[in-house]
Amino acid sequence: MKYFIKFLLGVLIIIGVFYGLDTFKEEQATEPEPEIIRPVRAIKLQGSGENFTRRYFGTVQGGRRADLSFKVAGTLNQINYEKGASVRKGALLASLDPTDFHTALKQAQSSLSQAQAQYKNAQTDFKRYENLYKQRAISRAQYDSVKTAMDVAKSAVDLANAGVKSARDALSYTKLHAPFDGIITDRKVERSQNISAGQVIFNIQDFSNFEIVFNIPDNDILLAPVPSVKNLRELKAISDLFSVKAKFEAMPEREFNLTLKEIAAQATNANTYPVTAVMPHQNDLRILPGMAVTVEVDFSAGRKAANNKFFVPVTAILNEGNNNYIWKYDNGSVRKIQVNTGEINNNAFIEIEALNKNDLHNGDSIITAGVYFLHEGQKVRL
Repeated sequence: MKYFIKFLLGVLIIIGVFYGLDTFKEEQATEPEPEIIRPVRAIKLQGSGENFTRRYFGTVQGGRRADLSFKVAGTLNQINYEKGASVRKGALLASLDPTDFHTALKQAQSSLSQAQAQYKNAQTDFKRYENLYKQRAISRAQYDSVKTAMDVAKSAVDLANAGVKSARDALSYTKLHAPFDGIITDRKVERSQNISAGQVIFNIQDFSNFEIVFNIPDNDILLAPVPSVKNLRELKAISDLFSVKAKFEAMPEREFNLTLKEIAAQATNANTYPVTAVMPHQNDLRILPGMAVTVEVDFSAGRKAANNKFFVPVTAILNEGNNNYIWKYDNGSVRKIQVNTGEINNNAFIEIEALNKNDLHNGDSIITAGVYFLHEGQKVRL
């Protein structure tokens, strides 16, 4: 009896051990794996009523600018304007000593006179020999020789004419005239200075219109409904999509509307894109080149985020069959929202509108990358 009880206890212990192992394995097998929290990129929806204004620092320059120089070398003997002077188109700004150029012109004219006299003699000889040839009094070789001499004399006249024109042009190049109405913004030389061809004498700028140059970071370029690269020059067609204004620190109460002119297609070393805008002339202000100005650009109109319509990157769209969706970030997870899509701006942003108007609001975070690797309710972190 004593041994039977010990045996029974041993059997029960063994059964309990095996039962415990099975239960442990079952619990291990059914324990859920921890869910991966996927990092995602997102953009916040921003409506037309939101503050979507960016500020940049710019500088003023004239609408037209030119570096003026002589086409010929010489000694500067006359200079008529100083820095800051206003000039009219065609005004004589400076001149070189013309003595050597007058001499060169006279020599060219003398050479032309000699060539014309020789050509006239050659024509006379040719007419005489032509008559003799018709009478068979001379050979064909003699006739051809005289005709060739006349052609050479004609070529000499043409060359001499070109020499006179070149000398006359060189003489005219000793005078430097204003190419347009403007202001002399800089003068580089002094009187009696020896000048080489192409050396800059004046800088002139036209202030009938001002240009303001500023740089936009690459991130902000994506906010703007700028067309594709081949259409960058056609900015007037989309000017109404921007509100671009200039402010001067000395007059913070005044704003000046600007019109876009150029947006560079190549970034600078600082990853910014130079932008040029036009500002109309202000009769009541003395605005000069190099002045600092603050440029305010309001991208709200271009974003067209009104009536529950928003622009998001095209990479945010999840296409399933005939339906389009976006992923909305909601308290650490994502929710799929069905949307209607509209026009695409500059191949970067697409207009969306939620089927349910209450699904999307200003400030909502929308996933912009990896949308095909997400599922409903998936945990994510921005």
